[in-house]
Amino acid sequence: MTAIGKKRLLALILVLAVAASSVALWQSEFLQRLSNRDQLIVSLRSAGVEGPLLCIAVQFIQVVIFIIPGEITQFAAGYVFGAAMGFVYSVAGIMLGAAFNFFFARLVGRPVVEKFIPRPTLDKIDHALNNAKGKSAMFLLFLLPGMPKDAMSYGAGLTSMGLVEFVVVTGLARSPALLVSILLGAQAYRRDYRGMIIIGLVVAAAVAGYYLYEKWRKQGQGS
Repeated sequence: MTAIGKKRLLALILVLAVAASSVALWQSEFLQRLSNRDQLIVSLRSAGVEGPLLCIAVQFIQVVIFIIPGEITQFAAGYVFGAAMGFVYSVAGIMLGAAFNFFFARLVGRPVVEKFIPRPTLDKIDHALNNAKGKSAMFLLFLLPGMPKDAMSYGAGLTSMGLVEFVVVTGLARSPALLVSILLGAQAYRRDYRGMIIIGLVVAAAVAGYYLYEKWRKQGQGS
C-alpha cells in the first residue's frame, strides 16, 4: 500500500472511530451529563481514584466534540479537585484534545473538515496564520474570550504550523481563561462567593478594556 493509501485508510479509521464513539457516548447519556454541571460534578466525585483520569477524559471529549461548553467541564474540575489539580487535569485533557483535533484535520484534509467547521472560521485562521505574524495572531485568537477555540484547533491542522508549536502556543494562550474557570469552581466549593465576584469583575474589566482598546485603535486607523 502506498503512503497516500495508508494515509487515507488511517483517516477513514479515525472518522469511523470518532463517529462510533460519539454515538456510544450519546446513547449512554454521558454527553448529556457533560452538559449538566451538577451531574458532571457527581460523576467526577463518584469515580473515586479514577476521578483524575475521568476528568482528563472529560476535557478531551469536550474539546473534540466542541459543541459541549468548556466552561462547564472546567468549573466542575475546579469544584471537585481544587484549583491546582483541577488546572493540571484540565490542561492535560484540553491539550490532548487540541492535539487530536489538529492531527485529525491534517490527516483528513480540508474537504472533510469543512463538513463540520464553518468556512468563515477556517478562513479566519488561514488569514491569521498566512502572514509574518502568524504565531502571534494564533496566540491572540486563542487568548480572546468568546472565540471558538476548539473548532479553531481543527482549522489550525490545515495550516503549515507544526503540532508541537501549536500545542505550546495555544496552551499558553488558553491558560488564563482556563485558570479563571477552575478558580471559580474551586471557590464555589468553598462557598467563597466574594472571591468569585472579584474574579468575575476582574475578567469583565479585562474584556471591556480589550474591546475599548480595539475600538480606539480602529478609530485611530480610520482617522
